[in-house]
Amino acid sequence: MSIRAVRWAFTAYMLIFLGATTWPGAQLINKATPIILGLPFNLFVIATLIVIALGMFAALYFSEKRSGD
Repeated sequence: MSIRAVRWAFTAYMLIFLGATTWPGAQLINKATPIILGLPFNLFVIATLIVIALGMFAALYFSEKRSGD
């Protein structure tokens, strides 16, 4: 993948992350009844988004390192 594609994917994911964790998106996942891995649904979704963001940061770091920018 080119560095430009990784940057665009990172930016798009961060915008999705922002929308999912603020008011309009958070209302869609604001449920406590399904317990997944001992967490309420909304906490599980936020934790999953954070783990995915960690992977995106790692991909961005390694692609920047590889390109030499």
